[in-house]
Amino acid sequence: MARGLSGFERKADMTRCTWRKSVAGGAVFTILLVQSAGTQQQGTEKIGGDWPMYRHDLAGTGYSPLVQVNTRNVATLAQVWTYRLQGDAPAAAVPAGRGGPASVNSEATPIVVNGVMYLPAANRVVALESETGKEIWRYPVSGAAPSRRGVAYWPGEGNLAPRIIFTSGRRLIALDARTGALAAGFGKEGEVDMMVPYNSVPLVYQNILVVGANTPPGALGGVGNPRAFDARTGAKLWEFSSVPQPGSVGHDTWEGDSWKGRLGVNAWPFYFTLDERRGLLYLPLASPIPGAYGGDRKGANLFGNSVIAVDVRTATYKWHFQTIHHDIWDHDPPAPPGLFDVVRNGRRIPALGVTTKSGYLYILNRE
Repeated sequence: MARGLSGFERKADMTRCTWRKSVAGGAVFTILLVQSAGTQQQGTEKIGGDWPMYRHDLAGTGYSPLVQVNTRNVATLAQVWTYRLQGDAPAAAVPAGRGGPASVNSEATPIVVNGVMYLPAANRVVALESETGKEIWRYPVSGAAPSRRGVAYWPGEGNLAPRIIFTSGRRLIALDARTGALAAGFGKEGEVDMMVPYNSVPLVYQNILVVGANTPPGALGGVGNPRAFDARTGAKLWEFSSVPQPGSVGHDTWEGDSWKGRLGVNAWPFYFTLDERRGLLYLPLASPIPGAYGGDRKGANLFGNSVIAVDVRTATYKWHFQTIHHDIWDHDPPAPPGLFDVVRNGRRIPALGVTTKSGYLYILNRE
C-alpha cells in the first residue's frame, strides 16, 4: 500500500521553448528562439535537445536540461516560424467521451526526436523540420479527428522502422516515422480497434503501448479500463479492470451487483507515468458514472478516484490509494502522478505526487 510523505522541497528549473496561441483564422503553432551573438554548437544541442514524449520523460517531469533559454535572455525571444494547425476543409468531429475534448481546439504538446517535430493538426498528423517548420510529411486522418493532445514515438526494433503512434476515436494508428505511411504489420493495415475511444497520448515503454478510455456517457460497453497493445503487431497485451471483478482486490466495495456494467472509473489522463526501474505503471482513475447519484452503488466504489500501481508488462495489481470514497462530486484525479525522490534523514525515498479536482495534493511512497 502507498505510504504518505510530507515536509519536502523540490527545486526544478523548467525550460520550455514552444508557445501555442489562437489567432484569427485558426490555431497557429509558434516557435520562438533567443537571438544571440554567440554561436550554438548544433550537434551537441541536438543530442540532448529532444522532447521525445508528452511530458519529456516517463516520470512526467516536464523538465528540460537545456540552458539556452534563461532568465537573462527570455525577453529577447523572437518568432522564427509558425505552422497553421487548421486544415483547408472542416475538421472531423472529435469523439465525445468523459475527459475528451468536444471541440477542434488544439491541446497538443509536440514531440521532437532527432530534430524532427511530430504533432497532430486538425485533420492530419505531420512531421516538421524543427528549425524551419518545413513540412516533411503529412498523414490525412479521415473518419474522426486525431487526438488533440499529441502523438507518441516508438523507436523501432530490428528491421521494424520507428513509428509514430496516435489515437483517433477508437482507432490506434501507427505510422512510419520516416515517411508518414501506415506501418505494415501493425493491426489491420496500420490500425487497431481499441473498442473504446481514447483521446489522449499513448504511453510507449519498450514494445508496450498503454492507452486509457474516454467513456462515452451513457453508452453500453463504454467501460473505462486501461489497456496495452504490442507496438510491433498491435496485438492486445492486457486490460486492467478499473471496476474490480469478483475475487479481486476491491470487489467488496460495491454493494450487490452494482459493479456490473458500471461506466466511468475510467483512465482518461492526457498521458501516463511509469517508474522504469521498478516497472510500475501508475493509473489515475475517474469517479463512477452516474456521478451525482450514488444510491445505486453503495460502498467505497474502488477503483474510483484512485491511483493504482500495476506491473506495466502484465497489469498485475500492486497497490492503490483512493483519494475520495464513493465520490458524487466528480472530484477525480485529473492527471497522472509526477514521480520524484525525497531525501529524508539521509535516506532517498521514491515518491509521487497526485492532485485531485478538490484541490488536494497527495505525496505517496511510489513503491
